[in-house]
Amino acid sequence: MATPKEMKVTLKYDDGTQKEVVYKLNPLRSGDNPHQVGFVGEPGDSYAEVIEGRGMGFTNHLDLSGYSVAVEISKTMAYLGDNRTEAVVINKHTNPAVFAARTKQVDALAVSLTTDKKSPFGGVMAVSSKFTRDTAEFLVQKNKAEKFVLDVLCAPGFEPGCVDALSEVMKNLRIIDVSALDTWEKINSGIFGLNMKWTIGNKPVITGMDDVAFFNSKNGLEILSKRKPTAVEMKDAHIAWIGAKAIQSNSFAFVKDAVLLAQCGGQTNREDSAKFAGERAAEFNVSLQGSAAATDSFIFDRQAIDLLHRLGVTTVVHPTRKLLTTGSLKPDEEITRVVDEYNMVMIRPYLIGADGQEKAWRVFRHL
Repeated sequence: MATPKEMKVTLKYDDGTQKEVVYKLNPLRSGDNPHQVGFVGEPGDSYAEVIEGRGMGFTNHLDLSGYSVAVEISKTMAYLGDNRTEAVVINKHTNPAVFAARTKQVDALAVSLTTDKKSPFGGVMAVSSKFTRDTAEFLVQKNKAEKFVLDVLCAPGFEPGCVDALSEVMKNLRIIDVSALDTWEKINSGIFGLNMKWTIGNKPVITGMDDVAFFNSKNGLEILSKRKPTAVEMKDAHIAWIGAKAIQSNSFAFVKDAVLLAQCGGQTNREDSAKFAGERAAEFNVSLQGSAAATDSFIFDRQAIDLLHRLGVTTVVHPTRKLLTTGSLKPDEEITRVVDEYNMVMIRPYLIGADGQEKAWRVFRHL
């Protein structure tokens, strides 16, 4: 096929107005697979490649979504009045493999890497603030000691010397500067606020960007259990919910002390996601005792609660069936009863609409 040089997207509205954006297309090192071509569009001010290494591939660009996760964690911690606002996320195949928040960036990276010892290798790392020399030195030493490498590093600016120090030891590292994306809206802008994919038969499938977060919406967390969460458990519930949002459905994220302990997504049922996350934690000798576990949709039956209890979870975050059209509320009554028997906490996140009424809040990610 002929090489495309430009793509134009025109959106016409029902009031007769229209918007148009033109993307200059540049070829990528590879598409989704080596036998597929790939291109990246340049619609004006966005992120920029500082060092290209061996060149960005299709999935490298997709994994920059980790920067959105890092910023959301950072802003949520600030919203909670917690000074651990330095967030680090390492994505693998569009899912966070590890993340953590601390008062210092290098500490967030160090503690995040104490959980999954395998997945972060060759990952796409994003930090929520300017990349520091301390963090660069940590990575240099980790590379020398363990041959640890990243594929891509993404940050809103870099302290002097960071780029040269890292590119010297990680020869294929691609370094991305996202300083231009200085607002939450710019990070999650999409095409006119929309996210577009393609399905079979050349059909576009379009949805609104999911830019809803704790810090920019009216929301609440209803305590459904008899036991109320501690302040620490409530903060972990917030961060676990972000983890569930960032991981491909069906997702489960286990968080304690603002660290992602284990996760699993992309399974055909969320119970398997919880089970596989538990197996991964056991492989790396990571205890889930006292953790908050969040899933992107409601839990169907008590077996899932039994599993979470065996894993050591004390706080469960899920939207339940309240305000939803799927299923009956009766299973939720049994689930709540079992939660109380185990002296666990169960929390339901919800949104508040412009009319002041509660709205269901689910965080499916199917893309």
